[in-house]
Formats: sequence, C-alpha cells, structure tokens
Amino acid sequence: MKLNVQIVLFALLFQLTPVYAATPFERDVETMRSIYLKATDGDKRAVRKAIRTTTKLEHKYRGHPLALAYKGGALALRGINIGKRPLDRMRETEEGLNLLDKALRKLPRHTGPATEIIETMLVSAYVFINLPDSIFHRLKEGDHLVQQLLKHPAFAEQPRGLQAAIYFAAATSAEKFNDMQKFHHYLELTTKTDPNGLNGKEANTRLKEMDD
Repeated sequence: MKLNVQIVLFALLFQLTPVYAATPFERDVETMRSIYLKATDGDKRAVRKAIRTTTKLEHKYRGHPLALAYKGGALALRGINIGKRPLDRMRETEEGLNLLDKALRKLPRHTGPATEIIETMLVSAYVFINLPDSIFHRLKEGDHLVQQLLKHPAFAEQPRGLQAAIYFAAATSAEKFNDMQKFHHYLELTTKTDPNGLNGKEANTRLKEMDD
C-alpha cells in the first residue's frame, strides 16, 4: 500500500495546493494532506498523528465529504499492518471504511467544487484498492470508483497531474485483477498525461520493467 498511496497523494499535494488556498477549509485541507501523506507508509506515530489531525478537520467541518474521507482514510491506514494486533487493526480499519462509505453517500448532494468530489472519490478508491482484499473485500468497489472517475464529466478540466493520478489508480486496479493488458494501457496513459510528474515517472518505470 505504501508505494501506490504515496504516489497518488503526492499528486494531490502538488496539483491541488495551488487551487486549494482561498478559503479556511481549503487551507486546512492543504495542511492536513502533508500529514496524511506521511502516514501512508504505515508508521504508527505518523498514522496516529494523521488520525488526530483528520479527526480535528472532520469535527471542524462536520458532514463535509472530503473531511470525512480523509478521516476514514487515516483510520483505514491501520489495516496496512493487519498482521500486528489484528483485532485492533480490524476495528479501526472497519471504522475508517464506514466513514469513507458515509463520505461517498454524501457526494450526490454535495454542492462544492468538482475537484472536492473527485478528491473524495480518489482517496476512497486508493484505500479500497490497496487494503488486503481477502480481509476487507473492497477491491471491486474501489475499481468501480476508478471507473466513475475516468468517466467523470469534469475529468478533462482537472490538472494533468490529477488526471494522471486517476489513470495510475486504474493501472493499480487492473494489476490487482491481473489484467495486464489494461495495466499496461493505463500506465501508458499515466506517462503520456504527466510525463514529468511523480505518477508519470513511476508509470514509466513500471513500463520499462514490463519490457525487460
């Protein structure tokens, strides 16, 4: 989970920060992203800090789907090391998944910018795709979210780095399903969309590994 989640969140951090700087909510999310990013490698202290930070964000902006998604994602990160203290990890991860579900249910009524909706879906999708599917059974749901993102009417209006992050999510999902043709296709789209970005560079590396 560490590699794929960090790639997409780097993309979010660098591509959305210039956009998200106008309102108090956007500035709070901007600060929170970097803390969340550090937690994606599963370090216990970083995860605990991310949980505290995202909990404060969710309390401050109750009911906002993006705040819910990041709090849910932070709790769900506990599932990375599910082999250690599995009962505690299961409880916290399931709590996080419930919050992600709640965030997604709110999206049809959300009146904020399309980028907030897309970011909520993307954070949720990467958590669903990267958690152990044999335990949490969220891979199909994550793939469905990715397909919705690819077809989103505002997709073409998003920064190229964010588009690349969605393509990379599609590649990750295809790899999980062992569909190597789609995996290769979406890696190519990731590279073409943002060749100098983190997702594009990682996709290019993966393509070279496939060709070797």
